[in-house]
Order: sequence, then C-alpha cells, then structure tokens
Amino acid sequence: MNTWIKITKNFSDFAVGALINNIEIYQLPAGARLISSTIKHSASFTGGAILSYTLSIGIVGNLIKYTPVFNVFQAPSNTAFSDNSNFNIENWGTTTSIRASAISVGGILNTATNGSVDIFLEISQIKF
Repeated sequence: MNTWIKITKNFSDFAVGALINNIEIYQLPAGARLISSTIKHSASFTGGAILSYTLSIGIVGNLIKYTPVFNVFQAPSNTAFSDNSNFNIENWGTTTSIRASAISVGGILNTATNGSVDIFLEISQIKF
C-alpha cells in the first residue's frame, strides 16, 4: 500500500546567510521506495535582492535525484509544478534523509521575505 506524505515549507525554513541550503524534509524508512515527488508552491519565493529561487528534492550527494531544480520564484499557477516518479529503494538496512535544496541568485537566502511550498512524497514500504 502506498502512502502520501505532505510537507509544507516556507522561505524561513531555508534562511541562511548563503546562496545554497538544504534541509531534511523526511526520513525514508529502511526498505521503502520513494515512488514519486511533487513540488507545488502557493507563494513565490522572493525578497531582498533575490533574482531567482529554485528548489529540488534529493539525498545527500545528489540533491536533484528526485526532483530537478524547479523555479519557485515564478508566480504560482495551476500549471506551475514539478512532478516526477519511478524511483528506487535507497537502503534496505537503514533510513535515508530526503532533502529539499534551495538555491537563490542575486541575494542570499535569508533575505527572502515570502514563499511557501508543498512537497508531496509517495512512499511504498517494501520491507516489513
């Protein structure tokens, strides 16, 4: 049976004095498969001198493994989202940190004053 996980993050979750930051959004259980990931923002990530802001989903060492960089600086719309699927089991014996990575251009991440995103992960627990 598949399970859907919804994670909501906003601009302050990624705020650091740098252009790049990644945070853990989920601990994938041992023997679980991440089947799909979707990024859908409801408010543009903007503020300060930021000219561009993107998010991706992945793991340590490959922060774009599940979702390539997606523009969350653009205005939200019904057609502005990233949807990806068909992933593998990461580790049979231990949990895996699923991470969201933010990259800004023009201004550091902690100058953002707006932005909200929902991240949906579809999980299937294979190992019982």
